[in-house]
Amino acid sequence: MALKQTLKFRIIEGMAFFTILLIVVFTSIILLREKELITQNNLYRARVGTFAAKEALERSLLSSARAGSPAKVFQKLIPILLEGQLVEDAAVTDLKAKVAASTDSGLIGTKLSDEEALAVRSSVRSYSPKSWFQTRLEPGQAAFYIPLAIDDVPQYVAVLRYSLGDMAQAIRRVGKLCAFSALAVIAIVIPVCLLLIRAILGPIQILNRATKDVAAGNLGLKVEVPTEDELGELAQTFNGMTAALVKMKERAENANPLTKLPGNNVIHEEIEKRIRGNLKFVAIYSDLDNFKAFNDKYGIAAGDQAIKLTAQVMREALRQGDPNGFLGHEGGDDFILLTTPEKREAVTQYLCAEFDKRIKELYSPEDRAQGHIVSKDREGNVKQFPLMTFSLAGVTNAYRPLNSYAEVTNICAEVKKKAKLSSKAEGKSSFVMDERTADHGVEARKEANPPEPTG
Repeated sequence: MALKQTLKFRIIEGMAFFTILLIVVFTSIILLREKELITQNNLYRARVGTFAAKEALERSLLSSARAGSPAKVFQKLIPILLEGQLVEDAAVTDLKAKVAASTDSGLIGTKLSDEEALAVRSSVRSYSPKSWFQTRLEPGQAAFYIPLAIDDVPQYVAVLRYSLGDMAQAIRRVGKLCAFSALAVIAIVIPVCLLLIRAILGPIQILNRATKDVAAGNLGLKVEVPTEDELGELAQTFNGMTAALVKMKERAENANPLTKLPGNNVIHEEIEKRIRGNLKFVAIYSDLDNFKAFNDKYGIAAGDQAIKLTAQVMREALRQGDPNGFLGHEGGDDFILLTTPEKREAVTQYLCAEFDKRIKELYSPEDRAQGHIVSKDREGNVKQFPLMTFSLAGVTNAYRPLNSYAEVTNICAEVKKKAKLSSKAEGKSSFVMDERTADHGVEARKEANPPEPTG
């Protein structure tokens, strides 16, 4: 069965990989450094050894030259050099690279390899009292080629070899230190890993449980993550989301079921919010004239269609004139639209023109042609009723302060009466704006009716 890739597992996996990588890198650095130190020490020892070996071999050459047997003297001297740890491996050749004496007696009389013979001849050519040896580095060792001279004239060449530092030596010398360092790293990483898991998984688990509670219906849930990092920011975002969900739920519960527009509570809240924020706004209260007569004649379904058409035209008016405006539906044929003083003209002109044009489509051809319908009034009397129009009453705090939702609606109700009179007299939708100031009781003047669009 595949191991579940939880966040906890991924953190442990990542920390384990990091720990292994850290140990490998740290150990490699220590071993390479130790190998370098061993190499430097061996090279220093080799230089000291070659100087001493050269002196001993040249003295032997000088003393044995008269007897005519330098090779035998060299062969006896090599074990002494080995015992004194002046060399690790040695051979003496003539100037043609033929072995005269060697640590391995079986090599006596043989010739060195081509590369070694080349090194022998090169050391002879470049010999001088100040430059008396050449070094050739081989895998794991260094070979020193030292001409043995009498009166500064090379007679033989000593080939002395010394081992350099290798990884096995380095491991033997610092293996315990590397093991201790690895254990120390592990001892440090484990608590860090546990703290990391707790610091990350704790808030995530809190948010996970809270998300499940919200999904179960607890929309007002708040979480506390006492950090100032991204997880704390995520918790704040979560709390903001739940607060928004509560508001959305309240709006949805308060929304009008026919138009899906916000209802009375949200309308109240929106107006109060603008008043508290000292924002300049215009509240436009709309009412359908002769709606009851239309509803009575054509039926409730047609009346609902008229309400939906009204909501659609008002939505379009906001999209065209004020995308940041607000539209609410109190119920029946009563709507509230909120916009700004500078945008209310564009909004109301579109509303009146579009409503008058499109509301006619809900009437029969005969009623459209005669411009009215025959229906009963509230007292049961049969009368002629004009086609529906829009009466819009506007109230703003641009001319005088408005202190409450109730004050706004009361003024709207007052101005709406004048709007209805204007619509009735003009025979088309109209908008009346209350422009009275706090200091002067100037009557609201009726706005110029927008021209009906052609076509």
